[in-house]
Formats: sequence, C-alpha cells, structure tokens
Amino acid sequence: MPPKQPAPKAWPSSILYLTAPIYSPTITKDHLTALRTQDPTLPSINTTKGPSNLVKITPISSPTHPANGQSGLFASMDLKPGTFILQYLGEIHCSPDPRHSNPEDNIADTHSTSNYDLSLDRELGIGVDADKAGTEARFINDYRGVAERPNAEFKEIWDERRGERGMGVFVLPEGRKGKNKGIRKGEEILVSYGRGFWGARKDDGE
Repeated sequence: MPPKQPAPKAWPSSILYLTAPIYSPTITKDHLTALRTQDPTLPSINTTKGPSNLVKITPISSPTHPANGQSGLFASMDLKPGTFILQYLGEIHCSPDPRHSNPEDNIADTHSTSNYDLSLDRELGIGVDADKAGTEARFINDYRGVAERPNAEFKEIWDERRGERGMGVFVLPEGRKGKNKGIRKGEEILVSYGRGFWGARKDDGE
C-alpha cells in the first residue's frame, strides 16, 4: 500500500487518495508485462502527481440531481474540447481471479458489484477499481438526469510517468459538427457510464 498522500479538498477520509495505482494480488507478472507494453495507438500522457488544479469535488444539494446528497466533479477553469483532465487511478485487478481457476472454488469477485470499476483490458480481464482508493475522477457522475449529453469520456492512455497503460478522463472532442464546445468553469464533468452499467443494476434491482 502506498503512503498516504495530501488529498484535495472535500476528499472523504474513508477513501485512500492515490498518486499511483495499487495492484491486487490477482495481477500476475504476465498481466504487468501486458500493461507495460506500449500501444502506439494510445494517447501518450505525461501524468502528474497530486490533486488536479483543473477540477474540484463539490457536494451536490439539488433535489433533482440523481446524486443529490453525494458529490460530483466540477471544472475549476474552462476546458477546451479534447483536453486531458486527469487520470482515473484505483486498484488494478483481474476478474475472475486467476488463482482460483476451478469453478468449484466459488470465490466471490468483490469488484463485480463495484460502482467504480472500469475495464482496462477486456481480453485479459483487467480492471481498475476506485471503490476504496482513487483520484478525483471517482466522483464523476453519469450525465443521465443531469444534462442532455455527456461532456467528457473515459479513454485508455499510455502513462509516460509510469511506463504503463492506464485510464484517463478527457473533455469530449468537438466532433464533426462542432457541437461539443468544451466544459466551462463551474460546470459538472459528466460521462456516460454505458448501457452495461445501468443494465446490470436494473437486473440487481429486479
């Protein structure tokens, strides 16, 4: 476990603030080799340590907001289309656990129900889960019920500082019709969690 780092304002004391990913015991040497093999198609980002000056965590008190009573991530300055905002850090893990390949082991996957788990390599089953540790990016909400469309997106990156693949948050590009104008100072940063996220939770509710 990395040493505790100075956290941004409004950071919950129960969550570890990260400046580098942590690794689950489910991650093998082969997984690390795959993650540390550069893919030239990925955007290469020189990531920085510590709180980002581009964003701020803000409690939400609007009764109409789906995350009312929780927090969201807001832009602290104007962000142009295509801008890299910050890295999504957490616990890098493999699901299912390769140490328990026998189905009869019946080992529960603690990440399968996490609301903060993003896929990093679907073929290898590698994900990054910010449930218990992460960066400000873990506070990004889905656009549904808040805005007509998302203004940001998750994209895989090559982390130059660590020499490893990772997940980043970007302002949506302008698009062919130039509809995306960036994110203005004070606006909430919103992504699409995807149909799979909401479909799984609908099934759980039923």
